[in-house]
Amino acid sequence: MRIRLSWRAPVAAVLALGLAGTPVTGAAAALPERSATLTAYARDGYLPRPLPGSVSPTSRQMTVPRTDPLAHDASGVRLFNWQGVLYDHPVVQADWGLDNLNAYQVTGDRFFLDRAIAQARRNLDRKVESRGAWWYSYPFDLPRCTGLVLQAPWYSAMAQGELLSLFVRLYEVTGDATWRTAADRTFLSLTLGPQLGVPWVSWTDADGYLWLEEYPDSPGVRGERVLNGMIYAFYGVYDYWRITRDSRAVSLMDGTATTVRRYVPATLRVPQWASRYSVGCARSYPSYHQVHTQQMLSLHQLTHAGVFAAYADVLRADYPYPPVDGIVWFGPGSHVAYQFDTAGRIVAQKSINLIRFSTATADQRVRVTGRGVYYRMANGVFAGMFVAEDAENRWLAGKFVQHTYAPTRLLTVEPGTYTGYAYDSRWQVVGSKTVTFPRTSGAPLGASAWVNGRLSYQVTAGTYLGYWLPAAPGLVLGDAPSLP
Repeated sequence: MRIRLSWRAPVAAVLALGLAGTPVTGAAAALPERSATLTAYARDGYLPRPLPGSVSPTSRQMTVPRTDPLAHDASGVRLFNWQGVLYDHPVVQADWGLDNLNAYQVTGDRFFLDRAIAQARRNLDRKVESRGAWWYSYPFDLPRCTGLVLQAPWYSAMAQGELLSLFVRLYEVTGDATWRTAADRTFLSLTLGPQLGVPWVSWTDADGYLWLEEYPDSPGVRGERVLNGMIYAFYGVYDYWRITRDSRAVSLMDGTATTVRRYVPATLRVPQWASRYSVGCARSYPSYHQVHTQQMLSLHQLTHAGVFAAYADVLRADYPYPPVDGIVWFGPGSHVAYQFDTAGRIVAQKSINLIRFSTATADQRVRVTGRGVYYRMANGVFAGMFVAEDAENRWLAGKFVQHTYAPTRLLTVEPGTYTGYAYDSRWQVVGSKTVTFPRTSGAPLGASAWVNGRLSYQVTAGTYLGYWLPAAPGLVLGDAPSLP
């Protein structure tokens, strides 16, 4: 479990979500014997694609403070405060290790490399060896929202995958065979199925879909089926594939991507609201929704499968990233602002009538429960209230919630007339281009965003290069899925 909108975000409250619950009572079903390696699971045929420069999906141009602001020991190893006690936490330490490795690659300062190594060594010192693989345990009990309590020691595919990324990247940076061995043994753990009395983190559900499980339930072969944790594990498998081209890694990535393709639209997506955290914990968390959205873009980048970019766009439309800092333009005419309760019911409203254009500042662009997208006004007569987005009458000036597509996607332009717009730094229109297409055409799509209140497309070549093209019925993305 982690909330982060790029690769990294604070993890001080990382275990705060979904913890309400009580221990499961009664005897749980015994874990049946299974074959050692998972081989039979649904696969659509997704293939990993190298990133430019063959870099890791965990690589970032970033630095971190030399003095760790969070809990850590005398060796510089980050610790996790759980119910007033400091514990080793594999994901927290993997995160901090990757942060410091990124900082080392940006600055060249050996201090950060040494601190990254300290996080990795702590986990090697604590490892459990089983079935030839290395496993990294959580030393505290963890209640989940399903009513299950994970009893220490427990294991997680998210921890296995993130530490796998750290080991691979340390091997690349240092050339030390210690890290290659650690990567080999850690990768093996993700290939192994459930088995009685030993650690496991990978399983297939009743429909034959593979899960790299953040919260395995043992005894019993089941898990919570957490989306974000599985995709972070996917990144680790991808890193291992980068340096080995191991066919087992290709299989795991294909199976994981296939599971995402199956479960995001039908089970985890909540139309016009934030997505569910997991299959087993079907609560919506707006912060994790943004993680899911960014992860779909990452899967598109790592597999070149347009369906994941399309999922990212659908999730963005369902529940856009709320924080903004911009100017809302109000056109001449009547405008109404509202206050809502948590169920989306109107509890107050105010109206004004303008004879000319006016502006005010907004600090949120947010989906209101059961309604459309609204701007929360930060000043003016509507301060603290919400006004509905309406590109014809009131709009947030600028470009927001941009999705950049790498690789580009195909924008199909059906016969018709379309106008693209060029903007200055204040997002005022400074140019336009209108073209009539007598036959179907196409252009590479590099990005989409809400521009001045409208979903708009930015192509990377062709007639509309340098212009934003507002979405219209005749502009079609061929990889857009049919969703329930």
